[in-house]
Amino acid sequence: MNLLEIQASVREANSISRQLSGAFIQAWRSPQPGVAYQLRDVGLRPPAHPTELWTTANYLSPEARSPEMVQALAESEGLIEELCWADRLVLGVPMYNFSVPSTLKAYLDNVIRINRTFSFDRETQHFRGLAPVGKALVITPSAGNFVVGTPLDGLNFCDTYLRSVLGFIGIEDVTVVTVPDQFMEETVRQQARQTACEQLQQLAMDW
Repeated sequence: MNLLEIQASVREANSISRQLSGAFIQAWRSPQPGVAYQLRDVGLRPPAHPTELWTTANYLSPEARSPEMVQALAESEGLIEELCWADRLVLGVPMYNFSVPSTLKAYLDNVIRINRTFSFDRETQHFRGLAPVGKALVITPSAGNFVVGTPLDGLNFCDTYLRSVLGFIGIEDVTVVTVPDQFMEETVRQQARQTACEQLQQLAMDW
C-alpha cells in the first residue's frame, strides 16, 4: 500500500490541516507497518505554473517534443508519476478565499493532463479518468462554516472543486472532513477541531 500526502497550507507549526493530517496518517499507518509513504508539500514548495511552452508541449505526442519542451514538462511528469504511484491520497487543504490555495491549483494544473491522468474520446465526447488512486481523504479547515446545508454553503468552492477534479481524473472515492469556524472564539474553534479529530480517528479504522 502506497500513501501520498499532499499539504497545501502555507503555515507550518500552526497549520490545522497539517496537524490533523499527521494524526490521521499516524493512526491509519500504525497497524500497517508496510505502508510506503511520501509527502508532497505544495504549500511550502509549490510547483511552477504552466507556461506557453508547457502548454504547447502538453498537446504534442512525446516523440514530437523538442528538448526544451521535454524540460518544460519534466516537473509535471514527476508529479504525475508520484500521484499514480499512490494507492491512497491524503490532502490537507485549508480554504483560502472560499477556494483552494493557489499553490494547490498550480499542482493540479500540473497533474491534470490529457492522456496522462485523463483521456478524451472525440467521437463520443467522453472523458475518462486514468489515475489509479483508490481513495482520497480531504481535510479542509475554514474560517467560517461553509458546510453543505449552512447559509454560506454557496461560497464553498474548496471541497466541491476538489471532489470534481479528483473524480475527473478517476479518483471517485473521496471523503471530505471539514473543520469549520476557525475564526470564531476559542471554545468554538476547539470543538470543531475535536469533532474533526474524532471523525478522522474513526475513519482511520477502516479507510
